[in-house]
Amino acid sequence: MPVFLKGVGITLELTAAALGIALILGFLLALARLSTIRPMVAIATTYIEVVRSIPVLVLLFLSYYSLGQVGLKLSGPVAATVSLGAFYATLYAEIFRGGILGVDRGQTEAARALGMGRRMTMVRVILPQAFFSILPNATNQLSNLIKDTSLVFTLGVADLMFQAQAASATTFQPMDMLLLAGMIYFAFYLILSKVLARWEINVQRSRS
Repeated sequence: MPVFLKGVGITLELTAAALGIALILGFLLALARLSTIRPMVAIATTYIEVVRSIPVLVLLFLSYYSLGQVGLKLSGPVAATVSLGAFYATLYAEIFRGGILGVDRGQTEAARALGMGRRMTMVRVILPQAFFSILPNATNQLSNLIKDTSLVFTLGVADLMFQAQAASATTFQPMDMLLLAGMIYFAFYLILSKVLARWEINVQRSRS
C-alpha cells in the first residue's frame, strides 16, 4: 500500500500540472480562434484539429522518444505533462470557445454602448457568463484527464499504474494488483465527481 500511495501522489501531481497547461493553453487557443486576425485563427484551428486527432499514447511516445532524436530530450514526467496538457488544451479550447459564443450578442452590444472596449467586454461581461455554461463540460474533462494519466507508465513514470504493474511482477498476482489500481481510480472518479457536483450546485445557487 505505501508503494501504491506513492504512485497516487505522482498521478495527482501529473494531473494538476497537465490541467494547468490545458487550461491556460486552451483559453489562449479559444481566443485565437475567435480573433479577427486570420493567421491566428488558422494556426489555432490547425493545432486543435491535428493534436486532438492523435491518440494520447502516440503523443506520449512522440514527446518522449521522437523529440530526443532531434536533440530535445524530455524526462518521463515532463513528457507526460506536456503531452497530456497539449492534448487536453484542444478539448478545453473548444469548450471555452463554445461557452463564449453561447453568450447572447446583446450583452456585447450593451457593453459597447456603455463605452467598454473589446478587452473589458470580454473580461467583465462575456467570460463571467460563459463560465457557468462551460463548467459541466470542463469538470467532465478533468475526470477523463485523471484516467488518461494511467498511460504514462509506458514512459517509465512511477504513477499508480506503474506501481500496479511492478507489484504484479513481484507478487505474481496481476489480477489483484490491477483490481486494486482500478478501485483507486474509481475512488478518484467518485470523490471528484461528488466534489465537483456539489461545487456546481453552490455556484448555481450563488448565481441565482
